[in-house]
Amino acid sequence: MPQLSLSAAQPDARSAATYLKALQFPAAATRPALATTSFPRSSRVIDGSLAALRERESDGDPSVDLTVCAPNDTVVGRFHTGRRIDNRPESLPNWRVSTTTPETAAAISQLLGGATADDWAQGVVTGSPAVRVVLDGADSVTTELRLWGPQGLVHHCDGVLFLSPAEVQGAPCGCPESSEERAALAKKLRAPQPATTVVFRLAGRYDLGRFEFSSPSRILADAAVTARTQLAGIAGEALCELALELVTVSVGGGVEVSYRKPTLTVLGPWS
Repeated sequence: MPQLSLSAAQPDARSAATYLKALQFPAAATRPALATTSFPRSSRVIDGSLAALRERESDGDPSVDLTVCAPNDTVVGRFHTGRRIDNRPESLPNWRVSTTTPETAAAISQLLGGATADDWAQGVVTGSPAVRVVLDGADSVTTELRLWGPQGLVHHCDGVLFLSPAEVQGAPCGCPESSEERAALAKKLRAPQPATTVVFRLAGRYDLGRFEFSSPSRILADAAVTARTQLAGIAGEALCELALELVTVSVGGGVEVSYRKPTLTVLGPWS
């Protein structure tokens, strides 16, 4: 498997590349299982926004129901852009949300429309292509790049520094700075593929807990850089919009191809 070219002015990067080359043919390697997401508790969330929700609930606000409120470190659901039908992928015009409990699935259906599947764990195919969400700082949006080889993971970085393995963590990864160069190398299977994860609460049902959306979209990975900068400039939580945007392009000969790209727009402070 070809490696990314690294600058001669980066001795740490060369050492890292040498180490990773040795990892290409280990005696036995398998793709590691994804770890369960866990997030540290935030006393600011408990004492701030959630406290305000409790006050609204005590005042009789019918839009607030804390009986299904999840702990701060729990991911209660995930957003998806499609599903599988008869083992075939199907793109959807609206968000599909998988949840950890039938109560959360019912709350999603009430908020975003759509019907809960017979098997609630399969999620709710909502009637909404866009949803208002609340993000808690720049760390709510992360992008990691991975390159897989026949024997397993051979490159794992954030676009600037290696994230793993421990022996090279923090060393320059040597990836091109521009997204165009990365995309060109990726088409030749010579560059890692992005995975962007957004962690958020729903503005309409903040009390439900944290949700996740993960995407391999390079468009979203590029947009995430701007989003993190904007989030870093907001004190406290930010109101954002997570949406599926229809894009139609002409591929020649009068043929048009349509697809939906995920977008994240920072709207301003959440209050």
